[in-house]
Amino acid sequence: MIGKLHDAPLNLLKMDALLRRLPPYHNRYEEVKEQLKMYSAGFYGEKSIDFPLSFLEEKRFMIYHDLRLYDGTHHFQIDTLVISQHYILIIEVKNISGTLMFDPIFNQMIRISNTKEEAFPDPLIQVERQRYQLQLFLSKLKLPKIPIETLIVISNRSTVLKATHEIDAITSKVIRSEYLPTKVRSIDKRYPIEILTMKQVRKLGRFLVKQHDPLDRDILKQFSIPVADLLVGVQCSSCARLPMLRVHGKWFCESCSFASKNAHLKAINDYALLISKEITNQEFRGFLELSSEDAATRLLKSMNLEFSGANKGRRYLLDIHQI
Repeated sequence: MIGKLHDAPLNLLKMDALLRRLPPYHNRYEEVKEQLKMYSAGFYGEKSIDFPLSFLEEKRFMIYHDLRLYDGTHHFQIDTLVISQHYILIIEVKNISGTLMFDPIFNQMIRISNTKEEAFPDPLIQVERQRYQLQLFLSKLKLPKIPIETLIVISNRSTVLKATHEIDAITSKVIRSEYLPTKVRSIDKRYPIEILTMKQVRKLGRFLVKQHDPLDRDILKQFSIPVADLLVGVQCSSCARLPMLRVHGKWFCESCSFASKNAHLKAINDYALLISKEITNQEFRGFLELSSEDAATRLLKSMNLEFSGANKGRRYLLDIHQI
């Protein structure tokens, strides 16, 4: 049973908004584009294991995606956590193309693509660190000590896997996504004893979701981009042109003639992702390139936003959505 669905990471949503709001000639454009590509590949790789996970017995397993927890000293991220009455399984998903060479001697993973070699941190060390941190996290709860297993799942079907040494140890931990149900059945056989009741499993899951703390970076600071460099206006969802015009209560695109009543919602979402989760009427007009204060007031009221202050000092509180 799915206890927590995949959430697009905030950093991914922010990079998507940032790339759309940067001029193509900007000196950070290609860097943001490359980072967005990498984050997108990782996220869709994580989602791709939903199919093999669907073969697990729904009544026996609780599945939680995209958890970020705090062990008392450090935060740690888990792609997918599978909880049963017998054991807990940490799954780290890698969606990397080319040939992956696991090198336990130098604790690295090497990607070979088009004769180019590139070193990555060793995911075997990564999942062991996640196991240790999860043990610390669970030690604060009044639960029986339960075994924690780890797996690295390669989601890209075209990836070639190799190892320099310790092949048996690596192949026991690194698998292709389609082998996941079979591997879980193999792990099942090693843990026949029930450690937790189903009530405890569900209670633990609810606690994990409650403790989930999404990473929320200042994306402009991350890439050293000033607010003034951002493109403003309402973006056309049909042709991506900026800005749309406000005509007779609708947003109109001069480029493709697309019209929309609520195109401003995505623009406001971009503002919340990139600049601030609070906005004034004046800031609203500036970012949407809207000249009418009355029209801005009507649009802000139509969104039923919480606010603080009054008159010119009123600040509307913005939520972030996956639009």
